Amino acid sequence: MKAVQKISDFVFRIEQAIAMLFGAVILLTLSLGVLYRYILEKPLIWSDELALFSLAWITFIGGSMGIKKKVSPSVSMLTDALRGKTKKIVELISLGLLLAFIGFMLWISIGWLTSPNIAVQQLSTLKWPKVYAYLCIPISFTFMFIHVLSQWIQVAMYKAEVK
Repeated sequence: MKAVQKISDFVFRIEQAIAMLFGAVILLTLSLGVLYRYILEKPLIWSDELALFSLAWITFIGGSMGIKKKVSPSVSMLTDALRGKTKKIVELISLGLLLAFIGFMLWISIGWLTSPNIAVQQLSTLKWPKVYAYLCIPISFTFMFIHVLSQWIQVAMYKAEVK
């Protein structure tokens, strides 16, 4: 059980590195874009596209990080009102449904990415395969699955307080 927690923590460190990398890319490319467009008067046609590519990665990875840190928006009126075993059961069902949804989205995204029409698409200015931009989806859902599985195990192993 501790192994899944350690994997989740390791994945979170990877997510932090990815977020910092793409954040730096956004800052650099947009700054260069402004510099070249307005000061050097020779616009970089690729800077906006690279910034959007990076923003997609930060968005999906950030969503996974939010799940890990439990800062995602939620309606917790029901679970806040419950105690003991009932609360534990509701939390396990909730996390189980979230696991099922994330697993389904992961399966759908992998099917979408492996379709033949995705393999031939390219970014218009950079001429990179779009699959590099789209990879953020299955990767982030894999990371989310690990984080939610870790949370599910923590709740399952926690001994409910009896009141």
